[in-house]
Parts: sequence; structure tokens; C-alpha cells
Amino acid sequence: MVAINVPPAHGSRRIIPHTPEAGDPYFIGSCYERSTVAREWEVEDTKLPYLTFVKSLSDSWKPLRHLADWIEVGTTPLRWKDMKAVPKERKERTHRTNVTMVEFSHTDHPRTLPIRSAKALKETLANLSSTPSEQPSMRLFLVEDLSQQVVEQLGSRFDVDPLFFREQIADYSWYNTRDPWAMAPNLLAAMKHRQWFRIRNVRLRYFTSDESFQRARDESNTFNVLRRPDDDDNHWLYLDAPGSIVTITRTRTTVWVGKDKANANGTVAIALIDPTVQEGSPLWYGHTNWLPTPNSQLSASPKALLHDTLFETIKEATLSYPWFDDPSLVSPSDQGALVLPTVYTLCAEWLVVCDYVKARLGQIEWELEKPNRFRSKGDIIDNSLHRLHTWRRVLPVFREMVTETLEQALPAAARLTSLSLPHDNAENDAFADIIADYRRVLNALNELQARVDRLTSVVTSEISIEDSRRGLQENHNLARLTWLATTFIPLTFVSGLFSMQNDISTMKTTFGWYFAAALPLTLIILVVAGKAGGHPAPASSR
Repeated sequence: MVAINVPPAHGSRRIIPHTPEAGDPYFIGSCYERSTVAREWEVEDTKLPYLTFVKSLSDSWKPLRHLADWIEVGTTPLRWKDMKAVPKERKERTHRTNVTMVEFSHTDHPRTLPIRSAKALKETLANLSSTPSEQPSMRLFLVEDLSQQVVEQLGSRFDVDPLFFREQIADYSWYNTRDPWAMAPNLLAAMKHRQWFRIRNVRLRYFTSDESFQRARDESNTFNVLRRPDDDDNHWLYLDAPGSIVTITRTRTTVWVGKDKANANGTVAIALIDPTVQEGSPLWYGHTNWLPTPNSQLSASPKALLHDTLFETIKEATLSYPWFDDPSLVSPSDQGALVLPTVYTLCAEWLVVCDYVKARLGQIEWELEKPNRFRSKGDIIDNSLHRLHTWRRVLPVFREMVTETLEQALPAAARLTSLSLPHDNAENDAFADIIADYRRVLNALNELQARVDRLTSVVTSEISIEDSRRGLQENHNLARLTWLATTFIPLTFVSGLFSMQNDISTMKTTFGWYFAAALPLTLIILVVAGKAGGHPAPASSR
């Protein structure tokens, strides 16, 4: 991954959008009315023909207005207040380029070309060619993050649908009533005719301290696409390292597959991949390495599939394709290489998520089963309910993501790459195995959702029982105080009666009469109060 060189942050430039410190997000306007501040970031359209094209469509396709603003600013317009005073940062963001072109050859292994500047990308696109005698070429552009120049050059060179880029620049699970970045759901009937698809998923990352977590959030604020790691609020006091945090980051990968009109029917694919923060580590060891283990007689060590970034991992998976077949038996024009590495990688990420949620729910169940062991560590049952609320909120979103992948993304990927979807007897179809894995993920999420619902009922009942026990104990203590106060009634009465005697010298025998009268009367009062008030039933032990 190429380092993202952004000028040092100053003051409010560290503020992340959609946080309380960021202030009113509608300073850029709303979906009903544009703000005059938009005039500040406008650029000359003649320099950016693809931007001009996007603007011309924004009256009919309203969500493209936000894409046009994003292209002009160089990132989300929500960062404009901090960026407008720092032209150097804006220039870096608009020209940021981290692209790898993978060219599939009919005679050799795939070749890669790293492209690390907007100028190099422009030159590479201009030099693409194939002679009529050659077979149609097949190229894949892997793009990490997005920028103005990357959108402009790829979009104009391959005539890419602007909605393809629009899907990638932000990720929201819901929209407020005024959000200018809102997008209405698409019709399935229309999506079947598009040349692109998206896959949404989540990624987990482990941080040893809150300071490390905050550095990761600051790092995510340097991305052009709007992403942010969020604390899952499920720290377990019993075994988790003190201060450690596991974060959830909503991620999306969007893939476009089409023809290069300027290059003799060549197939071109563009995969937009989210950047990965360098701070922290993947949870556990990251997702599984699905490649077959090599033969023990192999002299050279195989290349690692898992890398520090999602971008590098998908690139390595692409270069290793096909994974389970003899490469000599696979057609060099097998278009599965354009989409299957992405599909497999993201499914492997989902399996880690399912295991992690299962572990957290198991910890809560263990706390309920052995309260004396775990609550002595400072944990209380209210904390268990708070941790459950995280999964009650996010699991429906997870299920929606996987369902969308099964119903929309995978059929689109098969259609765009001319690969058939699995049928009853088609065990060797390219998508058969991975569709089974995605269904496995969806079944696991459904089971986890049902488990959360059951646990919520149990924890709520436990809280009610605990409240009842505390109330019973408080009533018992109040009854004791009442009895204590009752003992002073006869003593006070008798002392008041005897106090009517003014001559102290005559009270020598009065004290004897006082105790002789007061003590029996006190005992009688206590017996009567005890029978009238009853005794609290002893609390049963668990």
C-alpha cells in the first residue's frame, strides 16, 4: 500500500465528519436546498469532461449531485470547512492514485503494473492497445480509495456509469430526512441491466489501547471515501486485555465489467476497494487462507495470500487464480479472475465476523450461567444488556448485506463475466462453492440474531429479578429500622410519665420502677410488631 501523505493536521482538521465535534453537517446544504458554500469548491468544468457529464445528469439522477460535489472537493464535502484553508491537502487528495493494472496474457502469467500518480495513470490509459491479430485483451484495474483524477480518467476512458463511483464514495446504513447524500433504493429490474455490482461487508480490527484506536480514526479521516472504524462496545473485563478495543468498519467493494471500445473488444474490469488503516491488527490472524497447502516437496515458499491491506490481499488472490485447478487447463480468458478473488476474500471476512459475534454472545451466556465468578470482576448484568444492544442493532444490517450479495451482487457478477450460476446438477460451476459459503454466512447470522433475541429476554428477566431482590432487601432493612424505632416508644412513654415528678430526691426507687415497667412493655411491643410485620423470605441462591 502506498503511504497517504497528507499535511499534518491542525486543530479542527482532526475532526471526523458525523461526530459531535464536527458541528452541523448541513452547512453544505440539504437534499431540498443547496447551500451557497458550494460555490467555493466549484472548479472549471472544461478541465474535467467527466465531471461535466456527471453534472449534466444530476438533474435527472439526483444522487449524482453529491458525486459532482465530491469530485470538485476531492473528498466528502463535509471536510470542506477544514480543507479550504489548506490548498496543499486538497491537491494531494484530488491527485491521489493507488492503482494496479493486472493484464491477463494468453501465453504467460498475469502481469501487474503499479500506478502511483495521476500522470502515470493517464499515460497508461493512453498506451492501451492490441493489434487485430491478437486475442481480445483482458485487464483488471484494482483501485484503492478514490480521487478526483482517478474518477475522471477511468470514467471518461471507459465510459463508466457515474452511479458506479457514486456507490463507493460513502457508506450509510440509514439516512436522515435532510441528507443531501441520500440514495433511494434501486429497482431490481433496472439493476439487472447494469454493468457493475457492489458487495457490502464489515471488517474487524483489534487495537491494544484507546490511544491506538483514536489514531486509527484519525487515519481513516485521511481517506477520500467516507469510512470510519467504530468501537463495538463489547470489551470483556474477565479475559480481554485492559483497554483493548475491537472495531467494526462498514466496507464496500464495487466492481464494473465492460468492454474497452477503443481496444478491439477487450474486456476491462474496475474494482474499487476500500483503504485499510495501518494502525492496529486484523482480529486473530485475519481471514482464512483458502489456497490449497503446497506439496511438501516444493522448494520455494509460496507467496502469502493475506496482506496488511484489503487491496493487496485481493491483488494477490487475483494473481494466484485459479486456486484449485491446473492453470494449464483453465482458459486464459476466464473472466472469473475479474470477480471471484474479490467475492472469495469478502466471504472469508464474513466468516471471521460470524465467529467473533458468536464468541461475544457465548461470553454473555457464560456470565449468566456463572454470575458469582464473572460479576465479581466488576461486571454487572446491566453491562451484559448494553453489549447485547450492539448486536441487536448491527446484526439486521449484517443480514441485509449478505442477502443483498446473494440476491443481487453474485447474479450480476455471473452475468457480467458470462459465468453460469449453479444449478441442481452443476457442481463444478464457478460460483457454486462460494454461493454455498455465503448461504452458510447468512444462516449463521440468522442463528445469531435468534440467539440475541433469546439472550435479551433472559438478561431482561435477570435484571427484573435483581431489581426485585434489591427491593426486597431494602424493604427488609426498612423493617429493621422500624422495629428499632418501635423500641423507643415504651421507653419514651415511661420516661415522660416519670418526668412529671419534680422532686429528684424522691426518685431513688423510681428508676427501679422505670425498668420494671418499661422493659416488659418493650418486649410486648416487639412481639406484637414482629407478628404484624412478618419476616422476609430468604433469597434463594443461584
